Amino acid sequence: MEVLVTGASGFVGNHTIEALLAAGHTVRGLSRKKPQGDRAKKGATYIDGVDVGDAATLTPEMFRGVDAIVHLVGIIQEAKGGQTFQRIHVQGTQNLVNTAHKAGFAGRFVYMSAIGANANAPSEYSRTKAAAEQIVTASGYAYTIFRPSIILGSDGEFVEQMGDLIKHGGLPVALPFPVIPVPGSGLNKFQPIFIDDLTACVVKSLADPATANQVYEVGGDTQVSFNELLTGFAKSLHVNKPLLHAPVPILRIAATVMEAIMPKPPVTRDQLSNLGLDNTTQSHAITDVFGVKPLGFDPILARIYGS
Repeated sequence: MEVLVTGASGFVGNHTIEALLAAGHTVRGLSRKKPQGDRAKKGATYIDGVDVGDAATLTPEMFRGVDAIVHLVGIIQEAKGGQTFQRIHVQGTQNLVNTAHKAGFAGRFVYMSAIGANANAPSEYSRTKAAAEQIVTASGYAYTIFRPSIILGSDGEFVEQMGDLIKHGGLPVALPFPVIPVPGSGLNKFQPIFIDDLTACVVKSLADPATANQVYEVGGDTQVSFNELLTGFAKSLHVNKPLLHAPVPILRIAATVMEAIMPKPPVTRDQLSNLGLDNTTQSHAITDVFGVKPLGFDPILARIYGS
């Protein structure tokens, strides 16, 4: 099967391409910049200079001969240069669907959304993920939508963020910080999923017609609070510091300032708006549908840090 993967140079894209190649598929990767080093997978064909938010960078020729599209482009924070949730998640997905139609694409469309995607969600991130889902479901294509909890892997952005938060308090300079700051109570729950478990589901969905026109929430084997998440990462990093819970109203003020002066603030107002909501699922589709026995949080940390 010839599979087109967007976001090919990113964390999830890199691992998805690796899994697709291992399963015997041919892969064509689209990305803004050509992946370098370990992220450039032997056997994949890459097309760079593609910004899904800019329709002019997408051409029908990119989609010719493709049997499936795996759309992975997404951002967790807005940034300068047009990196907004609306432009990347919504307009980018619409541009992709429009170009696929022009190319005569008629295969499976897989979209990577997120748990919490909802038109009435408190965060713009979750609202735009829901809007992108609607574009996919209305596209006329056989679709499969995945809604994972936080995705963990040794080269993942979230793991990097947790390391910075634990070691340096999320500050833009690598200086020691006496505590680990926690937004609010830290009682909101997550269900971390290991990157290899997620990519296994994506690959298996392409081979199973029964997964067409379905939406699947997927998570790892354990649910943990944000406090437990931070404690687990700190232990793996051999850091022994107390957690310091910061009131959300004060953090909103701080986030406003950080967003104005930092390219990648440790927390944004949009992220704070999701506090109090659990990022977990009651679905067992990861095992019941895809036959994947997901790792729990501690085994994931062991894989990441080799302990």
